[in-house]
Amino acid sequence: MSFSKTGLRKVKISVAIVFYNLTKDDEKQTLENIERLNSIDSFDFSFYLIDNASPDRKLNIKLPVQIKNVYIKHLEKNKGFGAGHNSILEDIDSDFHIIMNPDININDIAGFIKAINYIQINQDVVMLSPLVRNESDGKIQYLNRKEPTVFDLLIRFLGPSFFPKRQAQFVKKENGYSHIQPDDNATGAFMIARTKVLKSINGFDTRFFMYFEDTDLTKRISKKGKVIFYPYFTVVHGWKRENHSIKGISFMVKSMILYFNKWGWSLY
Repeated sequence: MSFSKTGLRKVKISVAIVFYNLTKDDEKQTLENIERLNSIDSFDFSFYLIDNASPDRKLNIKLPVQIKNVYIKHLEKNKGFGAGHNSILEDIDSDFHIIMNPDININDIAGFIKAINYIQINQDVVMLSPLVRNESDGKIQYLNRKEPTVFDLLIRFLGPSFFPKRQAQFVKKENGYSHIQPDDNATGAFMIARTKVLKSINGFDTRFFMYFEDTDLTKRISKKGKVIFYPYFTVVHGWKRENHSIKGISFMVKSMILYFNKWGWSLY
C-alpha cells in the first residue's frame, strides 16, 4: 500500500490499453500519457499494455528505466477488443479502472483530477465518460449518444444528410455536452469505471469482437449504478475507424445483430 505525503492512502488507478499493430504515434502517445499521469502525486497508477496478437507490429515499447508501474502482456490470439481488456481483469486491484484507446491524448490533467474526485465522492456513479475532441481541429466528437435503435444506426451509416435532425438527437447535439448528465451509450475510447463493479459484471461481453461492446457494457454496468457524461474533463481522440471497410462492416453488422438479439430489437 502506498501513501501520499499527508499519510493518507493514495487512490489506486489502473489503466488498460489494447494495441493491435502498434504504430510509432501510438507508442509516443502512450509514453506521454504515462509520464503525465505519473506526475499526479495523489494517485497510484498501474498501466497494462496489451498486445492483441498483432501479426505485423507487435507491442515492443521501450520504457524509461525509472518507470516501474507498467505491465506488458502479449496475447496469443486476437479475440476482440473486449477480450483484450478482460485479459487483465483478474490482475488489477485498484479503486478505479480506465479503459482507453492507444490514440487518446490525456493533456487535461486538471480535468482528469476533477473527474476522479467526482466519481470518488459520488458513490452512486459506477462509470464516467469524458468530453472527447478531435485531434485535428479540436471540435467535439459527439459520443454522448442515446441508446441505439435500428433506424438510428441505419441513417448514421448512410451519411449525415439522411434525417439530420434525428441524427442530431441521437448524439444529443443540442444540449448533451455542456453539463453533467446520464450517459446511455458511453464510448469505449475512454471510460473510468469502479474496478469492483467492473469486475462484478466480468468486464466486457466477449461475444462482441468489435463494435457495440461499449454500448453493451454501458447497459450492463448501469444496472449497478449511474453512468454519467462528465464534460469538465477533456481527452483528445485520433478517431481511427474501420467500419466502412468490408471487414469493418461485417463486424459491425454481426455485433449489431448480437446486441439487439440480447437486449431486444428496438426498430425506431
